[in-house]
Amino acid sequence: MDTILRKHLADRMKLGEMVIHKELAVVPLFSTEVGGPDYITLKEALDGGGLTISEVSQGGSVPELKVINSSTSNVLMLDGEELAGAKQNRVLNTTILVAAGNSALIPVSCTEQGRWSYRSAHFEDSNVCMSPSLRSRKNESVSYSLKESQSYRSNQGDVWNSIEELHSSHQTSSGTGAMKDAYEARREDINTYQEAYPCQDGQCGMAVLIKGRVAGVEMVSRPAAYRLLHEKLLNSYAMDIPQSRPGQSPPAIAKLHKILERMMASEDQRFPSVGIGEDCRYTAHGLLGSALLVEEWLVHIAFFRSAERQRGNRPEERMATLSRRRASRNI
Repeated sequence: MDTILRKHLADRMKLGEMVIHKELAVVPLFSTEVGGPDYITLKEALDGGGLTISEVSQGGSVPELKVINSSTSNVLMLDGEELAGAKQNRVLNTTILVAAGNSALIPVSCTEQGRWSYRSAHFEDSNVCMSPSLRSRKNESVSYSLKESQSYRSNQGDVWNSIEELHSSHQTSSGTGAMKDAYEARREDINTYQEAYPCQDGQCGMAVLIKGRVAGVEMVSRPAAYRLLHEKLLNSYAMDIPQSRPGQSPPAIAKLHKILERMMASEDQRFPSVGIGEDCRYTAHGLLGSALLVEEWLVHIAFFRSAERQRGNRPEERMATLSRRRASRNI
């Protein structure tokens, strides 16, 4: 049991009032204490010009990108945030805090299977975050890779499959298999949820129920950063609605309390982060979690329903099967 996570959830986290709109129910999360390292978001850093993200070389490498932080601020890059441009769009495989004045090679997954040609020299913020069900599937394979080989590699074949399923569920398509195109096609629909769930003063995160079932719990350590992430994260949950299985009863705050109890009882493993701090991985009954721990503060926490539990296969079995299916495909 991770006592830091338990302390954070039990002592620092405060639940707001549940708001229900259509298929989503959102509980805003607040922190009674703010601390830990200062940082700015990926979007702030890219818009300000202090952060440069590019392919690792002219030829590129699908599972890695190069980040140069020439700003005077640490930069928080969230697991699941998408980067658009260069030779193909990618998403972060884990949450990373890049120190001011530092550079790093960051682990990513491809979210645009049909393109491998330069669209731009550098990446920009896609303004898209991978949906929770897709992040859970990706993170399951990343956690397995960490335990087996200390690497942050995902099962790329499973990522492509999940994006294909996302398009299918929304009846959308993309000439390059781009995840972002599904979001753009449904932009008008998902924007209605922004009106229903505006970011509140001091909000640090949210717990979301889809069709009566808890889909995820996510927080960052600083309200100013969360305000800039709120729309992106909320849209990601809205994109999961067509694929989500209905619960047996309407949304209720008691369901969230049960999930929080499981989170507090979860077992953890820690790994050196690509940037500052430690990367924590959690397993609990029906849940898969991750967090970035810096200076004894949880800078980012995310828990989702376990993809392994939903799909009934062990990650290594899925990885082997999909590896064979995708062996002939080159990017």
